[in-house]
Amino acid sequence: MVNALAGGPAPAGVVLWLATAAGVAGLGTGHLLGTRLQTYGYRLDEEQSRPRRLPGWVATAILGPLWAALAWRFATSSGWPLLPALLTFATLGTALTWVDLDVHRLPEGLTLPGFPVLLGQLAFAAWAAGDLGPIVRALVSAAVLGVLGLVLALLAAVLRSGFGLGDVVLLGLVGLVTGSVGWAAPVVALYAAFLLGGAYAVVHVVVRRRSRHDAVPFGPFLVAGAIVALLVEVPPLF
Repeated sequence: MVNALAGGPAPAGVVLWLATAAGVAGLGTGHLLGTRLQTYGYRLDEEQSRPRRLPGWVATAILGPLWAALAWRFATSSGWPLLPALLTFATLGTALTWVDLDVHRLPEGLTLPGFPVLLGQLAFAAWAAGDLGPIVRALVSAAVLGVLGLVLALLAAVLRSGFGLGDVVLLGLVGLVTGSVGWAAPVVALYAAFLLGGAYAVVHVVVRRRSRHDAVPFGPFLVAGAIVALLVEVPPLF
Protein backbone atom coordinates (compact mmCIF):
# COMPACT_ATOMS: atom_id res chain seq x y z
CA MET A 1 0.00 0.00 0.00
CA VAL A 2 2.98 2.33 0.40
CA ASN A 3 4.59 1.24 -2.82
CA ALA A 4 5.21 4.83 -3.87
CA LEU A 5 7.90 5.26 -1.24
CA ALA A 6 11.50 4.63 -2.07
CA GLY A 7 13.45 1.69 -0.80
CA GLY A 8 12.55 -1.92 -0.26
CA PRO A 9 11.62 -4.00 2.74
CA ALA A 10 14.20 -4.51 5.46
CA PRO A 11 15.72 -7.96 6.06
CA ALA A 12 13.71 -10.20 8.39
CA GLY A 13 16.29 -9.97 11.19
CA VAL A 14 16.31 -6.18 11.06
CA VAL A 15 12.51 -6.09 11.08
CA LEU A 16 12.38 -8.32 14.17
CA TRP A 17 14.86 -6.14 16.05
CA LEU A 18 13.07 -2.98 14.98
CA ALA A 19 9.68 -4.30 16.08
CA THR A 20 11.13 -5.44 19.40
CA ALA A 21 12.82 -2.09 20.00
CA ALA A 22 9.63 -0.25 19.05
CA GLY A 23 7.60 -2.44 21.41
CA VAL A 24 9.94 -1.74 24.32
CA ALA A 25 9.95 1.99 23.52
CA GLY A 26 6.15 1.86 23.29
CA LEU A 27 5.92 0.30 26.73
CA GLY A 28 8.06 3.10 28.15
CA THR A 29 6.09 5.77 26.34
CA GLY A 30 2.83 4.20 27.46
CA HIS A 31 4.00 4.20 31.07
CA LEU A 32 4.89 7.89 30.90
CA LEU A 33 1.64 8.71 29.13
CA GLY A 34 -0.45 6.73 31.60
CA THR A 35 1.25 8.41 34.54
CA ARG A 36 0.54 11.81 33.01
CA LEU A 37 -3.09 11.00 32.20
CA GLN A 38 -3.70 9.73 35.71
CA THR A 39 -3.19 13.27 37.00
CA TYR A 40 -6.45 14.10 35.18
CA GLY A 41 -5.10 17.55 34.41
CA TYR A 42 -7.27 17.71 31.29
CA ARG A 43 -10.48 17.81 33.35
CA LEU A 44 -12.44 21.03 33.61
CA ASP A 45 -13.62 22.26 37.00
CA GLU A 46 -17.08 20.76 36.55
CA GLU A 47 -15.53 17.40 35.64
CA GLN A 48 -13.39 17.00 38.75
CA SER A 49 -16.11 15.10 40.64
CA ARG A 50 -16.21 12.28 38.08
CA PRO A 51 -14.97 8.89 39.34
CA ARG A 52 -11.47 7.88 38.27
CA ARG A 53 -12.03 4.62 36.48
CA LEU A 54 -9.10 4.12 34.06
CA PRO A 55 -5.86 2.64 35.43
CA GLY A 56 -2.57 3.98 34.12
CA TRP A 57 -1.34 0.60 32.89
CA VAL A 58 -3.96 0.72 30.10
CA ALA A 59 -1.83 3.14 28.08
CA THR A 60 1.22 0.90 28.57
CA ALA A 61 -0.70 -2.22 27.52
CA ILE A 62 -1.91 -0.50 24.36
CA LEU A 63 1.18 1.33 23.15
CA GLY A 64 3.72 -1.46 23.58
CA PRO A 65 2.03 -3.97 21.24
CA LEU A 66 0.74 -1.22 18.95
CA TRP A 67 4.17 0.33 18.36
CA ALA A 68 5.61 -3.14 17.73
CA ALA A 69 2.82 -4.00 15.26
CA LEU A 70 3.24 -0.73 13.36
CA ALA A 71 7.01 -1.18 13.20
CA TRP A 72 6.60 -4.73 11.91
CA ARG A 73 3.97 -3.71 9.36
CA PHE A 74 5.89 -0.82 7.84
CA ALA A 75 9.44 -2.10 8.16
CA THR A 76 8.46 -5.05 5.99
CA SER A 77 7.29 -2.66 3.26
CA SER A 78 8.83 0.34 1.60
CA GLY A 79 6.78 2.58 3.88
CA TRP A 80 9.32 2.77 6.70
CA PRO A 81 9.80 6.60 6.42
CA LEU A 82 6.19 7.00 7.60
CA LEU A 83 6.81 5.13 10.84
CA PRO A 84 7.63 8.14 13.12
CA ALA A 85 4.37 9.84 12.15
CA LEU A 86 2.39 6.64 12.68
CA LEU A 87 3.88 6.06 16.13
CA THR A 88 3.08 9.66 17.04
CA PHE A 89 -0.51 9.21 15.93
CA ALA A 90 -0.79 5.98 17.91
CA THR A 91 0.37 7.80 21.04
CA LEU A 92 -1.90 10.79 20.45
CA GLY A 93 -4.81 8.49 19.63
CA THR A 94 -4.31 6.56 22.87
CA ALA A 95 -4.38 9.80 24.88
CA LEU A 96 -7.48 11.04 23.06
CA THR A 97 -9.24 7.71 23.55
CA TRP A 98 -8.52 7.87 27.29
CA VAL A 99 -9.84 11.42 27.60
CA ASP A 100 -12.93 10.84 25.46
CA LEU A 101 -13.88 7.73 27.43
CA ASP A 102 -13.41 9.66 30.66
CA VAL A 103 -15.11 12.98 29.99
CA HIS A 104 -16.67 12.57 26.49
CA ARG A 105 -14.55 15.40 25.16
CA LEU A 106 -11.59 15.74 22.78
CA PRO A 107 -9.48 18.66 24.05
CA GLU A 108 -8.12 21.09 21.46
CA GLY A 109 -4.89 21.12 23.45
CA LEU A 110 -4.33 17.57 22.19
CA THR A 111 -5.93 17.54 18.76
CA LEU A 112 -4.79 20.84 17.22
CA PRO A 113 -1.04 20.47 17.96
CA GLY A 114 -1.22 17.09 16.24
CA PHE A 115 -1.49 18.73 12.82
CA PRO A 116 1.84 20.60 12.73
CA VAL A 117 3.67 17.74 14.42
CA LEU A 118 2.35 15.10 12.03
CA LEU A 119 2.78 17.36 9.02
CA GLY A 120 6.41 17.90 9.94
CA GLN A 121 6.99 14.17 10.26
CA LEU A 122 5.20 13.44 7.01
CA ALA A 123 7.25 16.13 5.26
CA PHE A 124 10.39 14.43 6.55
CA ALA A 125 9.09 11.09 5.25
CA ALA A 126 8.48 12.64 1.83
CA TRP A 127 12.00 14.07 1.82
CA ALA A 128 13.52 10.75 2.92
CA ALA A 129 11.63 8.88 0.22
CA GLY A 130 12.11 11.53 -2.46
CA ASP A 131 8.38 11.38 -3.18
CA LEU A 132 5.70 14.01 -2.46
CA GLY A 133 2.88 11.52 -3.06
CA PRO A 134 2.28 10.57 0.59
CA ILE A 135 2.03 14.15 1.87
CA VAL A 136 -0.22 15.19 -1.03
CA ARG A 137 -2.55 12.28 -0.28
CA ALA A 138 -2.41 13.17 3.42
CA LEU A 139 -3.45 16.79 2.85
CA VAL A 140 -6.24 15.90 0.41
CA SER A 141 -7.59 13.15 2.71
CA ALA A 142 -7.46 15.44 5.76
CA ALA A 143 -9.42 18.11 3.89
CA VAL A 144 -12.04 15.66 2.59
CA LEU A 145 -12.58 13.94 5.94
CA GLY A 146 -12.60 17.30 7.71
CA VAL A 147 -15.38 18.59 5.44
CA LEU A 148 -17.27 15.32 5.91
CA GLY A 149 -16.85 15.73 9.66
CA LEU A 150 -18.34 19.23 9.52
CA VAL A 151 -21.37 17.88 7.68
CA LEU A 152 -21.78 15.13 10.27
CA ALA A 153 -21.42 17.65 13.09
CA LEU A 154 -24.18 19.81 11.58
CA LEU A 155 -26.43 16.78 11.26
CA ALA A 156 -25.57 15.78 14.82
CA ALA A 157 -26.54 19.23 16.06
CA VAL A 158 -29.97 18.82 14.44
CA LEU A 159 -30.41 15.25 15.65
CA ARG A 160 -28.83 16.00 19.04
CA SER A 161 -26.31 13.19 18.79
CA GLY A 162 -22.83 13.17 20.28
CA PHE A 163 -20.69 13.96 17.21
CA GLY A 164 -19.02 17.30 17.97
CA LEU A 165 -16.31 19.63 16.75
CA GLY A 166 -13.64 17.64 18.58
CA ASP A 167 -14.59 14.64 16.45
CA VAL A 168 -14.32 16.83 13.35
CA VAL A 169 -10.73 17.77 14.19
CA LEU A 170 -9.86 14.17 15.01
CA LEU A 171 -11.38 13.06 11.71
CA GLY A 172 -9.01 15.48 9.97
CA LEU A 173 -6.08 13.91 11.81
CA VAL A 174 -7.27 10.45 10.80
CA GLY A 175 -7.42 11.57 7.18
CA LEU A 176 -3.95 13.09 7.43
CA VAL A 177 -2.31 9.92 8.75
CA THR A 178 -4.22 7.28 6.81
CA GLY A 179 -4.05 9.30 3.60
CA SER A 180 -0.27 9.20 3.73
CA VAL A 181 -0.47 5.42 3.45
CA GLY A 182 -2.76 5.26 0.42
CA TRP A 183 -6.02 6.53 -1.06
CA ALA A 184 -7.96 3.49 0.17
CA ALA A 185 -6.83 3.75 3.80
CA PRO A 186 -9.06 6.74 4.79
CA VAL A 187 -12.08 4.91 3.33
CA VAL A 188 -11.26 1.80 5.35
CA ALA A 189 -10.68 3.90 8.49
CA LEU A 190 -14.03 5.63 8.16
CA TYR A 191 -15.88 2.40 7.41
CA ALA A 192 -14.24 0.58 10.33
CA ALA A 193 -14.96 3.48 12.69
CA PHE A 194 -18.67 3.55 11.90
CA LEU A 195 -18.90 -0.24 11.92
CA LEU A 196 -17.26 -0.48 15.36
CA GLY A 197 -19.20 2.51 16.70
CA GLY A 198 -22.49 1.13 15.45
CA ALA A 199 -21.82 -2.29 16.97
CA TYR A 200 -20.97 -0.69 20.30
CA ALA A 201 -24.10 1.46 20.20
CA VAL A 202 -26.28 -1.62 19.65
CA VAL A 203 -24.64 -3.43 22.56
CA HIS A 204 -24.90 -0.23 24.62
CA VAL A 205 -28.67 -0.16 24.12
CA VAL A 206 -29.57 -3.87 24.06
CA VAL A 207 -27.21 -5.44 26.59
CA ARG A 208 -26.71 -2.56 29.01
CA ARG A 209 -30.31 -1.41 28.50
CA ARG A 210 -29.41 2.25 28.04
CA SER A 211 -31.36 4.77 26.01
CA ARG A 212 -30.36 5.24 22.39
CA HIS A 213 -30.06 8.94 23.24
CA ASP A 214 -27.28 8.30 25.78
CA ALA A 215 -24.01 9.89 24.71
CA VAL A 216 -21.49 7.50 23.18
CA PRO A 217 -18.00 8.92 22.63
CA PHE A 218 -17.04 8.47 18.99
CA GLY A 219 -13.38 9.46 19.26
CA PRO A 220 -12.16 5.99 20.32
CA PHE A 221 -13.82 4.43 17.27
CA LEU A 222 -12.22 6.96 14.93
CA VAL A 223 -8.83 6.08 16.40
CA ALA A 224 -9.56 2.35 16.21
CA GLY A 225 -10.69 2.67 12.60
CA ALA A 226 -7.48 4.47 11.70
CA ILE A 227 -5.37 1.79 13.38
CA VAL A 228 -7.24 -0.93 11.47
CA ALA A 229 -6.57 0.90 8.20
CA LEU A 230 -2.88 1.23 9.04
CA LEU A 231 -2.31 -2.38 10.06
CA VAL A 232 -4.33 -4.14 7.36
CA GLU A 233 -3.01 -4.37 3.82
CA VAL A 234 -5.62 -2.68 1.63
CA PRO A 235 -5.63 -2.91 -2.19
CA PRO A 236 -5.16 0.51 -3.81
CA LEU A 237 -8.24 2.32 -5.13
CA PHE A 238 -6.40 3.10 -8.37
